[in-house]
Amino acid sequence: MPVNRVLHRASDLLHGAFQLDFTTAHVLGSLFDRDSDKPLHRLKRRLASVYGAYWSFPSTNGTTILNILALLSACPMGGRVLVNRDAHSSVTAALIHGGFEPIYLTPQFDAELGLSTGPVVSRFDELLERERIDCVFLTSPNYFGIVGDIARIIDRAHARAIPVVVDAAHAPHFHFCTALPVGAEDLGADLIAQSTHKVATALSQGSLLLLNNPVFIDALYEHVNELGFVSTSFSYPILASLELGVEQLVEEGEEIWRRTVERAECFRRDLRGLSKITCFGRERVPSPGFHDLDATRITLDVSRTGLTGFDVERQLNRESIYPEMATLRHVLFLLTPGTMESDLERLFAALVRIDRAAHARAPGSFPLPPPVPPMAVIPRIAKYSKKRTVPLREAVGRVCGETISAYPPGAPVIAAGEIVSSEALDYLSCLKRSGAALRGAADEHFETLRVLSS
Repeated sequence: MPVNRVLHRASDLLHGAFQLDFTTAHVLGSLFDRDSDKPLHRLKRRLASVYGAYWSFPSTNGTTILNILALLSACPMGGRVLVNRDAHSSVTAALIHGGFEPIYLTPQFDAELGLSTGPVVSRFDELLERERIDCVFLTSPNYFGIVGDIARIIDRAHARAIPVVVDAAHAPHFHFCTALPVGAEDLGADLIAQSTHKVATALSQGSLLLLNNPVFIDALYEHVNELGFVSTSFSYPILASLELGVEQLVEEGEEIWRRTVERAECFRRDLRGLSKITCFGRERVPSPGFHDLDATRITLDVSRTGLTGFDVERQLNRESIYPEMATLRHVLFLLTPGTMESDLERLFAALVRIDRAAHARAPGSFPLPPPVPPMAVIPRIAKYSKKRTVPLREAVGRVCGETISAYPPGAPVIAAGEIVSSEALDYLSCLKRSGAALRGAADEHFETLRVLSS
């Protein structure tokens, strides 16, 4: 189709959005104002009310910025944050901005599933007894939909008057459907960041911060107004879509998401007929770090096919099927109310072809995630220290100057300020060779690494 026709078609489709896309209108209020009775202020109250929260802050800059704002609001400058190691890399940015010292809660690794599950309360208790903690940051659910024992962790933290921030990017729908896990906002977390655009029907970057504890509101608006994280040209189309997306959850959430869960479970049952591709579900509940599951997430284990998850993803892409994410061993799909039966039929047919073409073999040997390297300096110091670039193998034993993660899911394998280990480099190199995108690596070929200058 000629370019001019494409542009005209896009203009027709986006006409309504264009009508809303104007510079800040004071009559509507502002994201930067805490108190008023203008429409945006009423929107904040409404969004908080439907989630049973005290207050809300809508974002047109995604959840990354909400994680940063939430942690800066909940933890004193230079404080110590107990954070799950598989948290999104936006948390590393918050650690840098706040000068925080991370105390890592290493997730439980399920060797049979080949992936990390959720936070375990016994490990949390051990750290709480051993370390001084000023704030807790958890991710729930993780990218695979797994929910750990965050209910007891929140209770344990609150018993010591420690605030809890939860990255619930993948859980804006939990509150509205009893077939899904209980949301962090209903478990009493103090600040909860959600990506309404990831699962519900908001436009990209439409996200929401819920506050159960009013004590953090002043700090939140101080940071919003002073740090430049929130654009003064925030997007009205995104705000409108955020409101509509949440309203749909209020009105239809129970029905549409329960139906989606049922369809996902039917798809899992169909997958049991495959000989080499497997899939787990709620039969894993309860086990360490596996307290509940968002069943609309379909995680395929392809290790018995002799292929990596990246190989399978590439094969599916050739059939115009696009998974949410691939790892060395897995391919992840998200089912939503918008997923059509024809989508599932095409996917299942493609998986059958892959399964039949693969030679039966024992699960492939994939490297395990490396241990968390020891921290030499906190992330903020590492960020602003002088650095030099060295060949990869010469970096072992040096202090890393980069935070590198496979994206998605975006959890750091090594963070700036940590001692570079050969295990971390081997793991990252394997990911790179297999087709993973290494976010944060200055060298796109991953042949060199930036380290702190001596």
